[in-house]
Amino acid sequence: MRFTVRVTSVGDGWRADVEGLDDASVQVPEWAQLDAAVRALVGTSRGRGSRTSSSTGPTADARTSRAAAPMGKDVAVDPREARAGRRTVVPTAAMALAVALVAGLAACSPEPVAVPPAAHTVEVRDLHEHTPLLTSPDPAALAVAASKLVFETSPVVVVAGLGDDDAAAALSAVTTALRAPALLADGSDDRGLRSEAARLGARAAVIVEEDPAEVAAETGAAVEPSATEAAVRAAGLRVVRLDPDAVVPGGAADGAGAAPGTEGPALDRRRLEDLRADLGSTLADAEPALLTEVLALVDPAPGQEAALATLRAAGAVTRDVPGGDPGASGETVRLLSDAQALTVVGVGPGFADPATFAWQVAAAEGGQLLPNGSQRVLPARFDAVSARVTDPPERALVSTDDASPDDASTGTASTGTASTGTASTADPDAPRVPALVLRSATRLWDAGPDRTYLRSETVESLTPMVDAARRAGRYVVLNLEGGSIALLDQVRVLEPLIAEGGVGVFVHPEQRRSGAGIVRGGSVDVAELQAVVDYLAAVVTQHGLPQVLLAVGSLDSAVHGSASLVARPQVAVVDGRVLGVAR
Repeated sequence: MRFTVRVTSVGDGWRADVEGLDDASVQVPEWAQLDAAVRALVGTSRGRGSRTSSSTGPTADARTSRAAAPMGKDVAVDPREARAGRRTVVPTAAMALAVALVAGLAACSPEPVAVPPAAHTVEVRDLHEHTPLLTSPDPAALAVAASKLVFETSPVVVVAGLGDDDAAAALSAVTTALRAPALLADGSDDRGLRSEAARLGARAAVIVEEDPAEVAAETGAAVEPSATEAAVRAAGLRVVRLDPDAVVPGGAADGAGAAPGTEGPALDRRRLEDLRADLGSTLADAEPALLTEVLALVDPAPGQEAALATLRAAGAVTRDVPGGDPGASGETVRLLSDAQALTVVGVGPGFADPATFAWQVAAAEGGQLLPNGSQRVLPARFDAVSARVTDPPERALVSTDDASPDDASTGTASTGTASTGTASTADPDAPRVPALVLRSATRLWDAGPDRTYLRSETVESLTPMVDAARRAGRYVVLNLEGGSIALLDQVRVLEPLIAEGGVGVFVHPEQRRSGAGIVRGGSVDVAELQAVVDYLAAVVTQHGLPQVLLAVGSLDSAVHGSASLVARPQVAVVDGRVLGVAR
């Protein structure tokens, strides 16, 4: 015999109506008691009139079991929805509890349904992704995302009200001390908090706020639970309160809870002992195995405290990266290169899309720095000389601090600035970048045997000068004068050199001859330049290189539609004039 069970949240408990059995019903205070109560009801009510019964039971840990009561795989009831006052029909022989509910004398036998119990241990998750991102601008959503990323189960969560700055220090300290995730309550009906607490199997919550009773005693007002407490109770969690003043600033010796290796707020040890006593058996049975070799890079922003506390509680090490670009700082590059972390998490609004962040981390882990001390070409104040493969390296690479026309055999030495992608006056604050502009393709007046109007140097002939310049700490720019072939075809043959890192290219659309899709020379469409940008970005990403320079002769006038050029973070596009060298 099969029955339909309707489960409804009523007051502080649950009501189950068994249809098809003389409309029998039962009401219990705890979700975990429903299975036994309905079984008993079915067994005693079969063939009798309708009946309503109530049951009471232990309310300490059991009170929270309904928050974590998981569903059988063929059951459609969700206790979180029921708590919101929804009625859910369960038209199967199984209830949403530990085993199938089957009624009848001998007609059916119960089918076990595997259900994970409420959490008694803290388990962190295996992070299979190397470069996950946490970039939500909403602090509450960010906290939930951090919890989902690093925690599998936790019997306790730490909760503060969204926007409660006074609770931030204590929230961070207690989260680390208890090795528990931190969440933010956004009002009394916070479904995100309820959902995450249920996923974790949480049974209790430490609320970081002043005790409403103490506040009421001081003000003479009636005692009313806060919205944060209401949200926690709606999630079916036992409430334990911690006052925000329970912190010892600066990780003092008599405090506990600051993340290892960091300076930060810690809990007063006596307060922590009292808190553990209040939580009692709800706490994890044993110390958890924490994450190892997980580094969280943080673009600091308001409201990140809960998310960062969660990451630290799980074992991650945090490091500030203002702006969200690991390659912009040589110090951060060295950190990533030395650490070779299993997982690098990006936290904050400044971090780019997942693909870009993955490249940034891979490049930083490679450890290569450009002459300006970072992995970004710009801003830069170029101190450049030009050279040919036939020039002696010792002369081509001579210092140009006192540039003069005497450097004639290596071209004109000059200084320019690139900070916005266009030519500009020298910026004394921009880092000086010594550069070598190496002639790699030379224009010819006749078409030549390959009909390109170019004499191109081979990779083999260019390599000695490129290697010497890189050893001398110069950025290398391969200068490609224009001919009758597409810009991309010119650049592509130089990939073995570009793939070494610290090597950019200088193309000349203003010198382009007709041919390869161009009817009239002297300019190109933006699509031809875009192909070069996209190609260079792919090479940089594939090889985990620092950003590459693409200098473009007469960028604004010789590229039709240059304003629509799509930027790629792997490529710094500048007008060729910033190099300040003769063609």
